[in-house]
Amino acid sequence: MEMQVVECDGVSLAILEGRFDIAGAQAVDLHFSALAGAVPALGVDMSGVKFLASMGVRTLMLSAKTMLRRGARIVVFGADENAEKVLRATGFDEIVGLYPDRDAAMAALKA
Repeated sequence: MEMQVVECDGVSLAILEGRFDIAGAQAVDLHFSALAGAVPALGVDMSGVKFLASMGVRTLMLSAKTMLRRGARIVVFGADENAEKVLRATGFDEIVGLYPDRDAAMAALKA
């Protein structure tokens, strides 16, 4: 799993690429933890995620809870149909907004 972080209009974007399985989650856990504790707004671009397993969901959930506790905002966008099903089945979508693309996610973060 590769993760690139870029800034876009005051929002940090975590762009993910690869498999978000056990190895993928281990590869990005520290990065997500650091972002969750520091940035005011985070968009997670999952358009490059080819597979999402429970450990990937765990990484996202822990980061989301950290951010929400400190009043920060987080959204996820670009997840393919299978990844979105996993996120909805786990109830992740009840905590974090899921959006089809970057534009919709950025609009939600700025609203």
